[in-house]
Amino acid sequence: MSAIDTIRARHSVREFLDKPLSGVQLAGLRRAVVEAEQKSGLDIQLVTDNPEVFQVVARFGLVRGATASVVFCAEGKDADEAIGYWGQRIVLTAQELGLNTCWCAICSRKKSKAVLRGDKKVRIVIAVGLGKTQGKDRKTKPLSELCTVEGGSMANGAGVGTGTGAGAGMGESGLPAWFVTAMEAAQLAPTAVNAQNFHITLRADGKTVTARATKEGGWSAIDLGIVRRNFEEAANETGADWRWE
Repeated sequence: MSAIDTIRARHSVREFLDKPLSGVQLAGLRRAVVEAEQKSGLDIQLVTDNPEVFQVVARFGLVRGATASVVFCAEGKDADEAIGYWGQRIVLTAQELGLNTCWCAICSRKKSKAVLRGDKKVRIVIAVGLGKTQGKDRKTKPLSELCTVEGGSMANGAGVGTGTGAGAGMGESGLPAWFVTAMEAAQLAPTAVNAQNFHITLRADGKTVTARATKEGGWSAIDLGIVRRNFEEAANETGADWRWE
């Protein structure tokens, strides 16, 4: 699958089959965790057979039956954006492996079997397993609320182009096709309570992109990291000449 197809197919899942991951899936997931840890310097742990970490009563529902979890351990919130960015790469890898996932800010941290070093604590957990369903689409904000193009416009409800050439073509909205494709990926990024409190700007040069959180909250930096990863994966796949500011 292409990056954008993987992003489109991935939905949050909270109900999992009580089945272990296959050897191939577990190995692939472990490779993704090790690679992310090595490249980021984050403390990321793949934990299996620890369903207790999800045994909490939460307004947004329990996670049930997940056979594995990816645990991010950190001191405070300084690494939050990196956690979101690298965690979403693991999420997309899990999707490619035929697995389902759910970012879990609300979990029973004291019941986690992750190894805590120094003053680190469990910051956030990703549930991983075989979903009872593949999840479902959720309501998203229109692109007109999520991005700005200097010297151009993003019409409400503009068509989303999915060109995968050199990135120089124009989408139905009259904007660079690569940018609209990348914005669709950002639009589909999971965020806390589906708030989508982020904004992306394409500078007047048509290449430079900025991303920022529009509200400060406990998970806003993690959300921004997730959004940046989705945008980047889709933009890079188009072959466009672009860069983060």
